[in-house]
Amino acid sequence: LVNRECLLFEVHQLVVANVAAFFPLVFVLAWRFRHRPVVGALVGAPPESADETLLLLAERLGAVVVPDLRRTLVLRLDDPGAAVKEHLSSWAHQPMSAADWQALWTALDGFGRVSVFCCPGYVRADGSVVDSRAALPDEWLALDEAVAAGSADLECHGFTHMHPDTAAWAESAERHEDVRWFRELWPPHLAEEPSVDAQEGRLRAWQEALGTAGSSLVAPGEEWGLNTLAAAQRAGFRLFNSWGLCFLDRQVPTWTSGIGSPYLDEADPSWFADCLPQVGYWHDRDMVVNGPGWIGEQVDAWRQSGARRAISFADLAAAYAPIDAALVDREVVVRSAPDVPLRVVQA
Repeated sequence: LVNRECLLFEVHQLVVANVAAFFPLVFVLAWRFRHRPVVGALVGAPPESADETLLLLAERLGAVVVPDLRRTLVLRLDDPGAAVKEHLSSWAHQPMSAADWQALWTALDGFGRVSVFCCPGYVRADGSVVDSRAALPDEWLALDEAVAAGSADLECHGFTHMHPDTAAWAESAERHEDVRWFRELWPPHLAEEPSVDAQEGRLRAWQEALGTAGSSLVAPGEEWGLNTLAAAQRAGFRLFNSWGLCFLDRQVPTWTSGIGSPYLDEADPSWFADCLPQVGYWHDRDMVVNGPGWIGEQVDAWRQSGARRAISFADLAAAYAPIDAALVDREVVVRSAPDVPLRVVQA
């Protein structure tokens, strides 16, 4: 939004997540103010938080409209569908039981939704890759029911979660102990990052197997590189999560500052000190090892720490769609916006 007494140009994507993404806009406005006969250029030290940035822009522009994601928890469950649970000795566990799944849906009832970062390719002991649905039918039945009920979205955690050369893995004497075999996009065995084409092929295989484009990618084991981001962009993913959050649907990948990824058992009110959402992540192993009651305890802890709702990564991507609004006689008029709660910050 721009006060019509200042400049008559529209800010179409004033839907920025945090300070790091706000700064380019601040600099553009400062340049325009400096080169036009307008009083009140943006000068001084950059703001230290997203809230401070919004207030600064509102003071200069009259008002700012953003998606209201305060005290929002973006839930991320990793590993369903993958064979890591069978083959990696240090990570071995049984698939989630029906009671584990029901405990998750019960915990989310009245609170929100979850993104399940899953793998549709299942690696057998001989190195062959089969449809994970055939290997883990009960797991996929639970996921399909949750998707149909609107409780969950499926997102990309690689095709298999394992080194693409599964035949070499099957022949390795360290196939059950060496965690490097269980990293798919840039396996640590490789000195050079795989090409964009090679990684895009893994992501496209995920999309084809599940019949969905997906909105977001989490690299298995947090092993990735610049080619990973380029491949994810090509494949049409909008978000990439690796401790921080990266917007892939910008002209260049844009990392956030202030959106963290605490483990789900690290609930604390300090995560919501600013106006930004936070990603809470965990693995299917946590619910198997700790029992069905674990997930409810963690969700309760987050709600007691201030979380007012849980959303999926697809919800988050949709929330950051462009907002078209205007300031008319000091009244904010929203002409188009994503179907999410909006926050108006007005001077």
